[in-house]
Amino acid sequence: MTVKRLNVLLLDQGRQSLPFLKALNKAGHRVTIVCNTKICEGFFSRYPVKRIIWPSYFKDRSGFEEKLFSYLKKFQPDITIAVGDITAEILSRNKKRIEQYTSVTVPEYDIFEKVTDKLLLMQYCMRENIPCPLTYDLNEKSISSMGSKLTFPVIIKPRKGIGAIGVQKIESHEELTESYKDLKDKYGEMLIQEYIPQEGGMQYQAEAFLDNESCMKACVVLKKPRFFPVTGGTSTANETIFEDEIVKTCRNLLEGLKWKGAADVDMILNPETGIIQVLEINPRVTAGIKIAFKAGVDFAELHLKLAMEQPIEYINNYKSGIYSRNLFMDILWYLFSNQKMKRETSPSFYKFFGRNVTYQTISVDDPLTGIGFFLNMSRKYLNIRNLMEKLGQN
Repeated sequence: MTVKRLNVLLLDQGRQSLPFLKALNKAGHRVTIVCNTKICEGFFSRYPVKRIIWPSYFKDRSGFEEKLFSYLKKFQPDITIAVGDITAEILSRNKKRIEQYTSVTVPEYDIFEKVTDKLLLMQYCMRENIPCPLTYDLNEKSISSMGSKLTFPVIIKPRKGIGAIGVQKIESHEELTESYKDLKDKYGEMLIQEYIPQEGGMQYQAEAFLDNESCMKACVVLKKPRFFPVTGGTSTANETIFEDEIVKTCRNLLEGLKWKGAADVDMILNPETGIIQVLEINPRVTAGIKIAFKAGVDFAELHLKLAMEQPIEYINNYKSGIYSRNLFMDILWYLFSNQKMKRETSPSFYKFFGRNVTYQTISVDDPLTGIGFFLNMSRKYLNIRNLMEKLGQN
C-alpha cells in the first residue's frame, strides 16, 4: 500500500463498500463515504472518518451530480472511488471534468459504453469468438424473424440495466410479440438472447482488475451456487475457485476491450455444450467483493495504485474454498427453494462457521454494519407485495 496518507471519497453506501472502508482505514487513509440514507451498511460502519448524505442517484441523479461536482471542487480529495454501476458511469461520463479535482479509477466513456451496453458487448464477443449466448437486437423490424434465428424459450433484457431488472424468459413467438412493446416502454431498448438452462448450468463470476495499460493484474473466480429469486437473481452465496479457462476468457475479453480498473464478469456453464459463456460485464466490483479480500486480494489497494499511477504486480495466489454468504438473502433462498435444491446445494446451506466462512455484512470488528444491512433489506424485501412478486417468479 502506498505510504502517503490519502483522502478518499467513496461514492457508494452498500455492502461492497464495507471491505474498502476497512482496508483503507487500516492502511491509514481518511475515507468519506456518500450515502443517500442513514439506514444502510456504509453509514453504520465505524471505519469512515465522515459520512455525508446526498440525494439518491436512483431517484435524483442531477441532484447527486450537483453535490458531487460541488464537493470535488471545494475539497479536492486525492482519489474518488465508485463501487456501483451508476456512480462508475457518472465518473466515466464526466472523467475529464472530474480529473481536474481528483483521481478516478474508471476507463474513458467510449470504452465504458461498449461494456455496459449488453448488445454491443455480446456483438463484440461474437465477433472475437469469445463464448457467449447468441444475441440479437430486438426491435419492431427484427421481431418477426427471431423464430428463425433462435429456439424458444429465449431471454429478453434491456440493453442497459442493473442486475436482473427487466430480464424476462419468453416461451413462444406469440408471447414475444405480445410482451415486447410494454417491456420496451418500461425498460428502453431491448435485446434477445439464446436461453441457457440454469438446471445443471452453474453460474460463475470473475472479479478482475486491469492496470492503466489494460493489462489484467488480478482475476478472482467465484462459483455462485444460490440465488434469490431462486430461479436466477442476486447470488446469496459464493465460493472462490481456480478455473484457468475463465481467467483466460476474461483476459482476452477485458484486455481486448482496453478496460481499466475493476470489472465483474458474469458467466454461465452451458449444460448442453459444456462451455462457460460470458453473460455480461458489470463496470465495478461485485456487491460481494468481501470474498476477494478474504481470499487475499486487496481491491482497495489496487484502486489506489491505479489512481496514483503506481505499478501493479500480477496476483495469482489467492485462496480457493473461501465461502461467502449474504445471510439475509440466503435465508430467503432457503424459504423459497424446494427440497431438491436444499439437498444438492454445495457448499451446504447449513455451513455457518469455519475458518473459510465469511459474511458480506456481518463482521466482529465492524458489528453495526449488519444492523444497517438488515434494516435496508427489510425495507426492500420484507413487505407482502414484494414477497408475493418474488414468489410468483419462482
